[in-house]
Amino acid sequence: MVVGTAATWHFRVAGALFAGSVAAELAAQATRGPGGAGPVGWLLVLATAAWVVGLVWRERVGILRAWVCFAWVTVLSLYLMTLAAQRGFLFGRIEFGAREIARVGLVPLSAPLLWWLVVGGGYLVVEGLWGEMRVGISAFTAVITLQLALMVLPFVGLLRDYWRWPSGGAATPGNGFFAMPWSVLAAWYAVALGLSLGLVILGFNWSSTEARRHRQAWVPAAVLFAFSVICLTAEAQGRLWFAAFFGAVNAVLFGTILVWYLRERGVAR
Repeated sequence: MVVGTAATWHFRVAGALFAGSVAAELAAQATRGPGGAGPVGWLLVLATAAWVVGLVWRERVGILRAWVCFAWVTVLSLYLMTLAAQRGFLFGRIEFGAREIARVGLVPLSAPLLWWLVVGGGYLVVEGLWGEMRVGISAFTAVITLQLALMVLPFVGLLRDYWRWPSGGAATPGNGFFAMPWSVLAAWYAVALGLSLGLVILGFNWSSTEARRHRQAWVPAAVLFAFSVICLTAEAQGRLWFAAFFGAVNAVLFGTILVWYLRERGVAR
């Protein structure tokens, strides 16, 4: 699929804004500590990252189907997060902190954008590596998102206090995962699996070798690499070493994938 001049310009603007938001967040962490640029900076990182990933989906499946894929992930995740906030469904009863801005009902806008980033971006990376092999793409996308959850949930929960589980596992020593029930991780995997299965159906024109030489895997890998660095540096500053370990694992994973694509397969545009 050939990208026209307007689309290339659009992509460069989105990429520049994402790079700027990442640089601002890291600079804020360097001067202010793990709190970084705060809720506004966090939302900007997620919004610009979601924009870049969405443009790659547009290149891959066309603008209409890209919007359908985006809606599938964000609307369903927003609904499930709302159920969690209201009734504790799947994720346990979540309280979203008052510091987060731009809400949709009970849920901050950052939550569905985060799901789009990890599922939509992770799917593109996995599919780019697997190519025409359809079996396992959803399962491995869910594994990638679970690995990201081990990094990002302590970030938004214990470190930034954006998400809270008042009845989580922190009340009992040795029970729970960073002030949330262990079941949250199982729910995260299950939801990621369902969302990625939907993307398999909605985005059925599987990437060709030629297409994978372009943006479809290396750009989301670059976005997830930068995202991992943000979480890693903040968690290291906050001495959340277990979460920082997964941040380092993710940074190495996506950094390696990025370098491999750029060096071995090339970027034609």
